[in-house]
Amino acid sequence: MNKTPIYAFLLLLVVVVLSSTLFIVKEQQKGFILRFSQVLKDSEGKPVVHEPGLHFKMPFIDRVQRLDSRIQTFDGRADRITTADKTDLIVDTYVKWRISDFGQFYLRTQGSVERANGFVDRFVDASTRAQFGTRDIEQLIYKDRDETINAIELEVAEKTPEFGIEVIDIQVKKVNYPDEIRGKVFQEMISERAEFASANRAEGSKEAEKIRADTDSKQKIIIAEADRTAREIRGQADAEAAKIYAETYNKNPEFYAFLRSLDAYKASFKDSGDVMVIKPDSEFFKYFKDAQGK
Repeated sequence: MNKTPIYAFLLLLVVVVLSSTLFIVKEQQKGFILRFSQVLKDSEGKPVVHEPGLHFKMPFIDRVQRLDSRIQTFDGRADRITTADKTDLIVDTYVKWRISDFGQFYLRTQGSVERANGFVDRFVDASTRAQFGTRDIEQLIYKDRDETINAIELEVAEKTPEFGIEVIDIQVKKVNYPDEIRGKVFQEMISERAEFASANRAEGSKEAEKIRADTDSKQKIIIAEADRTAREIRGQADAEAAKIYAETYNKNPEFYAFLRSLDAYKASFKDSGDVMVIKPDSEFFKYFKDAQGK
């Protein structure tokens, strides 16, 4: 009797049983065993979580459920929210979260990331509406932006542990006006900027006039001071020259008269076109005829 088919059947049976007994959990996953559609729990009643690696289960009875342990990003739709000053805004947020308690997460969401995103979306939407509703535009955009985001994150982080979820980060991706009022708001912004620019130009012109007036006043003072100083210097020079002339005259009157005549000659004939009508024997030319003036 040929037993080869029997051995082949037994080998195949062993392979099937082993493949039904062993299961692998990947590095970025955590695993659960479902026995008769119920999560297998330990002696304390907590779900048994299988870490990455090779594990065993009851063949044909147990079913493996794997969960992603990596950080998840939920980017929901933009919502229309009203601020404290009754302004409508379109607010778009995103959330980064991960599973912190795999057993609790599976019990509350049946291992569905989409269902978990739904819970997170509701929590973020409720908290965003509450925080935006207590602040006006200026606070949300300029003053309290970081404070608002932190408050939203804290509120959501208090609710998600019940679902085995840990919130990593929440950010407001975009804040904009609705289409029907965006044009009006932009026009108001343009008018406000134009008014601000006009006021700045007027203030600049006023300041420029003030600076010019102050500069002109200082210029006149400087010129007057310079003229006064120049006159003082010329006066001192004239006095010094007179003193020198006087000393020269006292020492040698004739030499003094000679120097004065030379000065007169120089002043009279400094231009080639000058003409002087005078008698040749005038006292004015006495040093031309004789160095002694005789």
